[in-house]
Amino acid sequence: MKRSVLDDESVVRNGRTAIHGLTPRPAWSGERAAVVRVLVVDDFPLVRTGIARALAGHPDIAVVGEAGDGRTALRLAAELEPDVVTLDIYMPGMGGLAVLECLRREAPSVRVLVVSASERAEMVLDAVTIGASGYVTKRSSPEDLRQAVLTVHAGGTIVSPALASVLIREYSQARGRLPVAVGPGLGVRDREILRLLCQGNTDREIGRILHISARTVQNDLTRIRQRIGVRRRSELARWAVEHAVL
Repeated sequence: MKRSVLDDESVVRNGRTAIHGLTPRPAWSGERAAVVRVLVVDDFPLVRTGIARALAGHPDIAVVGEAGDGRTALRLAAELEPDVVTLDIYMPGMGGLAVLECLRREAPSVRVLVVSASERAEMVLDAVTIGASGYVTKRSSPEDLRQAVLTVHAGGTIVSPALASVLIREYSQARGRLPVAVGPGLGVRDREILRLLCQGNTDREIGRILHISARTVQNDLTRIRQRIGVRRRSELARWAVEHAVL
C-alpha cells in the first residue's frame, strides 16, 4: 500500500528544506541542472511539514519556503521566485483558487501544482481552468508527489489517476445526456477556444495556438459568456463539459 505524503520518514536531512522562505536562490555551478525551487502552501502545519519532507527526499528539489495562508503565499512567491508552488485549495481567508488567479496574473512563469484533499470533479476542473498545471490528492505517495512536481516544472500537466477517472466519467455522462451540438450558436472557433480553455490554457496560449491575438480570445470569451449566461471563467469551462460541446 502506498504511503501518503504525511507518512514519509525517509528524509534526506541535508539542509535543503527552508522554513518561511529563508533559503536564497542557489548559484549556478555549471556541474548539473539547477534544482527545482518549491514553495509549499497549506494552512495545516503538519501537512506543510509532510509535503516539505517528502519533496526534500529528491536531490533535484529544494523547498525554499512555506506559507500557511494565501496572502503570505503571494508575498513569498514574489520574494523567492519559486519554480513550482504546491497549493492547497481550502484555506481560511484567501482561498487557493484566488491565490491561483493572482499567481497566473502576477507570476505567470510559476507552475502551480494543487495538492488537495478534495476529489470533486468540479474543483479539479476549476483549478485547471484557472491555470493549475496539475492536481493531486493528499493521498498521493511521496514518490508520486515528487514526480508530479518534476512533471509540472518540465512543462507537463498531471492529474491523479483516480481524479482523471472521475473527470472522464463526468464527461461521458454529460455526452450521454445531451447531444453534441447543444451550444447556442457556437461556431467552430468558439468550440476550439472552449476546448483549449478546459485544458487550462491562458488567453495568450490559446491565441498562439489559434493564431489570433490574446485580446481577440478575451473578446470571444466575453461574447460566449454573455450568450450562455455565465460570469466566471470556471463556470464557462464547467458549462462546456456538462453540455458536451468540446
